[in-house]
Amino acid sequence: MEKRLESIDLNLLVALHWLLTERSVTAAANRIGLSQPAMSRALGRLRDIFDDPLLVKSGAAMQLTPMAERLQSATAHAVERCRDVFRATENFAPETAAGAFRIACVDYTGVMVADAWAGEVRPAAPAMNLEIVDLTIEASRDLVSGKIDLVIMPDPSVLDLPPGVDIDQFVRRKVIPQNYLCALRKDHPDAGKRMTLKKYVALDHILVAPEGAAIGIVDRALAHKGLERRIAYLTFSFLLALPILQSTDCVITAPDGLLAIDADRLVTFPPPVELGLIDLYAGWHPNWTHDKRHRWVRGKLFEALARDYARRAGATASA
Repeated sequence: MEKRLESIDLNLLVALHWLLTERSVTAAANRIGLSQPAMSRALGRLRDIFDDPLLVKSGAAMQLTPMAERLQSATAHAVERCRDVFRATENFAPETAAGAFRIACVDYTGVMVADAWAGEVRPAAPAMNLEIVDLTIEASRDLVSGKIDLVIMPDPSVLDLPPGVDIDQFVRRKVIPQNYLCALRKDHPDAGKRMTLKKYVALDHILVAPEGAAIGIVDRALAHKGLERRIAYLTFSFLLALPILQSTDCVITAPDGLLAIDADRLVTFPPPVELGLIDLYAGWHPNWTHDKRHRWVRGKLFEALARDYARRAGATASA
């Protein structure tokens, strides 16, 4: 039977949003300012409305039921639209804006984002804070709930996303292209010399694998040629690869944005095997597309990142 909106206590919508976001009765109660027993009663009423437990115990944690998973995005959207009603007359003023803007990305991209923030956002909005968090699969759930404002990641089409992560529910925009470059430390015995494919394969290599994979795009490209390389160092962190590169005779093949961080101490050259491009994309929940604060911040960041890429591309072309 259809449930009439007029017969439902709309306070339950906010309760549902935070229950699905926090997956904890106590944490959801703290978000709203209710007591734990009051939030428990709200959960009971929601279970009656949806004829579903919504949250179930799984060890020490609470997990969403399949019904709750389906409700989460729609609930977050509905709550955000309600917020829009009450802030419809608000104007965004960067000079007085406060609060945090949370971005999920890998570590070297975080360096680029922090530089862009310092150059473009902070001078105009000095009271706003930037929070950079690790890019994980959980970030997609936090985008839905509003706990993360933006993710910056490689092209989702090349990612090995697990079941249940629907990237199509988010707005995506290409921010900048990424070129792969190879790099040696400046005093490496082969620095400045012509790098053949044979010599490249014979070197020891550094592989950055945030998800712990034993092979990367280079290995797959080499395999097509019947070749393989020796991975001497494997790390989850892009930034950790730079000091390893400086203290060894290894070569690294990585996005140009990472190598730009240590450009003065590196010699770079194009990969001797075709790798193509892997673009950087920004992603956000549709709820934020027309939000004045979000639109202003992402516009400033995207402009700064594009200028930084153009500067790097120009420097590489003139080298």
